[in-house]
Order: sequence, then structure tokens, then C-alpha cells
Amino acid sequence: MDMKIYKKHYETIRNMVRDLGIEAADEYLQDELKIMIKNISALREKVDKLKDNLSKTTNSDERTHMEYDVQDQEDLLRNLLIKLKVIDERYICFKEYVRARS
Repeated sequence: MDMKIYKKHYETIRNMVRDLGIEAADEYLQDELKIMIKNISALREKVDKLKDNLSKTTNSDERTHMEYDVQDQEDLLRNLLIKLKVIDERYICFKEYVRARS
């Protein structure tokens, strides 16, 4: 575990454990991961459908509009992936925090 990443999440994790306890904090962090993964999966499916529809569209105005939609959804997907990385780092840090306390 990179200490810079650990220090970045330390206060949040410490406060969560203090306020919720280890079991509830663990459950919360796992749920957060599951929800984000579900949202990313749904968004990926949406992007795939938009791209499929785009490939079938011949009207240039519709095509332009759909290209913007695809770009917007891909930007959102990139943002969600960044958030997932942070959530994952926080969960790894939580596990390290709990292990260090034991």
C-alpha cells in the first residue's frame, strides 16, 4: 500500500470506524463498491446501445446528436471509473487500517 494513498484516506477511515464501528464501516464501503460497479456496468451498456444505434443512423442531424450523446456518456463513464478507483483505494486502506489495529 502506497503511504501517500493511505494518508489521503486515513482520516475518513478513522472517522468511519469511530462513528460506525468496524463491521458497519466494512459493510458501508462494500456497498459503495457494489453500487458504483453496478452504475458503471449499466452505463457501459448504455454507451454500447448508443454506439449501435449510431452505426444504424443515416440522418446527419440525428447522427450528430447521437455522437454528442455518446461523448457525454463516455465522459461520465470516465468520471465514474475515477470515482471507482478512489472507492477501491479507500476500501484497501480500510482493510490495512483494520489489520494494523489488530
